[in-house]
Amino acid sequence: MKTKYDSVVKFKKQIVDKIERNLQKINSSINDLKTKIDNLNKTLLSLSLPQNGNFAKIVQIKSQQSFLREEIDRLKQQITILENRKKELLEELKNANIEYEKMKYLQAEEVKKILKEKKLKEARDMDEIAIMLNGKIK
Repeated sequence: MKTKYDSVVKFKKQIVDKIERNLQKINSSINDLKTKIDNLNKTLLSLSLPQNGNFAKIVQIKSQQSFLREEIDRLKQQITILENRKKELLEELKNANIEYEKMKYLQAEEVKKILKEKKLKEARDMDEIAIMLNGKIK
């Protein structure tokens, strides 16, 4: 049944869906970054300093370890940024859901009102028909 709230409800639902999709993307990105951090940590742990050999090899391994640690820190910063954005989106989702539910409630009330009006009209029409028929019988 069409009401004046249909387009508003549809619009509010689209907003909620968009925020949910963005949350899913952020969660996926966070999981990807965590996987990369795990892989970098494994690589970092696999690098061991040689017990003997030339100094250049030690410097090279130390440089690789330093690079890996910096990359891990950079990825952790990205995760922090994404988690902050996730908190913001969760708050937006909460507010959007409240607005959506309000509009759904108003739409449902409008439908009830329309159905009540139809029922009343139908009852009046039936009363009118009954009066007309009653008048013809006498």
